[in-house]
Amino acid sequence: MKLRETLTVAACSISLACLAAVPAVAQGAPLPWGQPSDMVAWEVFVQLTAPSGNPQSTNVEFETWASDQDIYNPSPKWPAVGAPKQLQISLLGNAKHGFRPALETIAPDRCKTDFDKKAAAAAGFPADGCIGEEVRRNWASFQYLVSNNLNTRAGLVQAFARNFKVDLPADAIEFKGDWVRVSDVMKWLDLSDAQVHQLYYTNKVTEGTPPQVTEYALVAFHFSTKQIKDWVWADFEHQKNPGRCDDIGCHDSFGAVIANVPGKNNPKQQYGECKKSPAVQSMFTNAGINPVWQNYCLKGSQITFVDKGGKPTKLGNSVIERINAGVPIPESSCITCHKYASFDKDGRANFDALGANLIGKFDPKVMEGFVANDFVWGSITVSLPPKH
Repeated sequence: MKLRETLTVAACSISLACLAAVPAVAQGAPLPWGQPSDMVAWEVFVQLTAPSGNPQSTNVEFETWASDQDIYNPSPKWPAVGAPKQLQISLLGNAKHGFRPALETIAPDRCKTDFDKKAAAAAGFPADGCIGEEVRRNWASFQYLVSNNLNTRAGLVQAFARNFKVDLPADAIEFKGDWVRVSDVMKWLDLSDAQVHQLYYTNKVTEGTPPQVTEYALVAFHFSTKQIKDWVWADFEHQKNPGRCDDIGCHDSFGAVIANVPGKNNPKQQYGECKKSPAVQSMFTNAGINPVWQNYCLKGSQITFVDKGGKPTKLGNSVIERINAGVPIPESSCITCHKYASFDKDGRANFDALGANLIGKFDPKVMEGFVANDFVWGSITVSLPPKH
């Protein structure tokens, strides 16, 4: 039995009675086979955060996958067990500021200049704080991108010339996470070192020249899984992120005791604990998930560009989008943004679409002269600089 099916059975038997008990969703919706996308989000969450299986490592599963640095280079390589963790500057943030989105590893004197200072100040984030980003892709994604030469600009040029249809396999998963130095989290939220380690998943990061090791805490992440042609999108935040439900609210029809939390009139406040449903508690227990993951909340899932009334669905993260990339939450839609992931005859990414904060229905005109890259923006790391 596949992992997804096993976890689903552990959570609740997929029956008409079970599905009928699920309340209406906001960003999320039922998948073609009737399963709520919020349930899929939690199934994948458990898969990503399960112990990696290496007795000499505390890494969880997603940390064993290939990073952008592993993939987007002329000699791609699946990471070795125990490879040092490295974080990078936000590629979306760089692209929006007109910079070439190179894979720039963070350093103690570098990353503090790159996030959105206004958004950070509004959330009380330290002006000298450090946010590092991590992008990982599972074996299915890695194998497809590398085997089809979609990891270099030359390969993209060739793919365009033969009008190659990029179509990742159904078991592909893409992950993006934002990490903050433990010392910065302490300062940001007035927590002790012990409290940070009790509440957050932490790990050590190699950064700077000469290299030094710094401990970071995971504050937010999202992922997409290719279980339908437009992927299933899910966004998670740590429950202590100030303003995590601002603007669009937090919506979790499967994993949260309180399914819908509206945004507050006064933004950037705390929204409290996101207490887990018995179904998710059962999934955590059966998969051996570290209790620290109880502190991470589903912001929402997304599988359509618009809702039944034709209004754009929205999904964005208070750290990944609002602070680290400078994208306002009301202008954020994971599924729409990634739909425009594409490249032209020169292997150049569709920068104009990436920087436009597009939401709602897909507009084919924005893709004229480009070949779709199946919702994967990773190729921007090997593209030409944007034209000005």
